[in-house]
Amino acid sequence: MRNYALYKYIWWVSAIVLTWAFFFSPKAISGNDNKSNELVVNVMPLKKQSVEITNQYVGYVTPIKSVNVVPNVSGYVDEVWAEGGMNVKAGDNLVLIDQREYRADMDLALAQQEQAKADFNNARSYYERVRKAGTKAIAPSVIDEAKAKFLAAEAALKQAKAQSEKAKVMLDYTVLQAPIDGVVGEINLTKGDYVAPNGNALFSIVQFDPIRVKFAISDKEYLTQVEKHKGKNLYEDENIRLKLANGQMYPLKGTFKYMDNQLNKTTNSVTLFVDFENKDKILAANSYVDVLVGQKLDDVYLIRQNYVNISDSQALVNIVKKGKISHVPLQIVGYYGDYYAVSNKFLPDEFLVIDKLSEIDNNTKITIKIAKQIPENK
Repeated sequence: MRNYALYKYIWWVSAIVLTWAFFFSPKAISGNDNKSNELVVNVMPLKKQSVEITNQYVGYVTPIKSVNVVPNVSGYVDEVWAEGGMNVKAGDNLVLIDQREYRADMDLALAQQEQAKADFNNARSYYERVRKAGTKAIAPSVIDEAKAKFLAAEAALKQAKAQSEKAKVMLDYTVLQAPIDGVVGEINLTKGDYVAPNGNALFSIVQFDPIRVKFAISDKEYLTQVEKHKGKNLYEDENIRLKLANGQMYPLKGTFKYMDNQLNKTTNSVTLFVDFENKDKILAANSYVDVLVGQKLDDVYLIRQNYVNISDSQALVNIVKKGKISHVPLQIVGYYGDYYAVSNKFLPDEFLVIDKLSEIDNNTKITIKIAKQIPENK
């Protein structure tokens, strides 16, 4: 038993010594170092392209014209021709207010105008006679008095005409007409209701065709547009489309109208206004839509988003050049499907690393393996 224990001890000691010698021999150490100092990475060449990117914004649908119909005279409603949802044209008759009082006022004003006209003609004739007779036949004071009566009659006639015109205007106000083309809103008005010009609207009319969509872009995007167009109208070449709340695309393109004249200092954004034809009333006022702006970009690089690392609000990629890897911030100018469109200036001998890499020792030798290039824009 004593010899067996001794042999067992010797065997374990020998095994430990041999293991230590294998792992820590110069050959083993040298082989491990060579393996750690060599790295094969998959890369992709970078090529400039011309693409049309699509930027998406939240848009708000608003009518170009919208008015509240308010009476200018008071009285009882005699007729209501308008109905909720009715399409009207500017000048269409909508509501009639009892005209009897206003017609009587106009008749009275016209009668007073006729009287003033007669007084004026009489005063003018008398003044012309005495003026022709001259001071040899008529005293100067009489001529002056005739002239004064003539001028007073002339002023009275002008006043009477103004009163009759005012009476006619008030009579015309008894017929409420559509000031714009549009669609009538809800009406809670019936014959016999009393209305007055107290500021309360009887109903509204909203223009549906065309209709306007407004959305905001950042101050950086605004400066990019200014630089791109160089004095031309902003967004005049862009393809502006809408995505509706149900996910469907609106069939018609928009026409850029104008940009707000100042920046919103709270959001650092500026508002754009785009008009769309809306004959079928698909776009409803006060609704929200997605605004898709297609923008042509020349000489940009497309980099797949999963090759990009986001760190400290920066978008970084790994670039290989002459066997060295560096982290390069991206200048993103838009999105193209799963790609970022960037305006960086890469050199022909620089390659995009598409592998996920951890920290790499500066002495590591980099060997690149070129993968298939990204698809060309069609």
